[in-house]
Amino acid sequence: MNPKRTGLRAVEMIRGARAYRRNVAFRDDLATRLHDIAPGTARVHLTPVTTDVDGTVRRQTLVSLLDSAGYTVTAPIGAHRAARRLLVDAFPGADWDKPQIFNAAYGFLTVNVPASPAELGIETPSAVTA
Repeated sequence: MNPKRTGLRAVEMIRGARAYRRNVAFRDDLATRLHDIAPGTARVHLTPVTTDVDGTVRRQTLVSLLDSAGYTVTAPIGAHRAARRLLVDAFPGADWDKPQIFNAAYGFLTVNVPASPAELGIETPSAVTA
């Protein structure tokens, strides 16, 4: 066994373990803060919406707070705004022009792209060309 190579693998393992612990701490902190904002929230759906009323374009983000079973969590409008601000601050590099889902159990923010089965013949947003 090459002691130099073994030492390098040990360093890589230590770095990986530290990164994992940072990710777990980040996830747990977000989940705790989200629970403080709206108790019972397990997922947050963020959907950007653009409206054009009388030539005035307005951009909003619809926020849905869901529990672990997928039911809507009853919370005041301030809680929805606070949850949105928490996630925007936590994920500054995310593309907020696309619908996003945050899952508090895993700590991941994923793009929510609706899709349909190919058998239906309906074009999904990824298949549409400009």
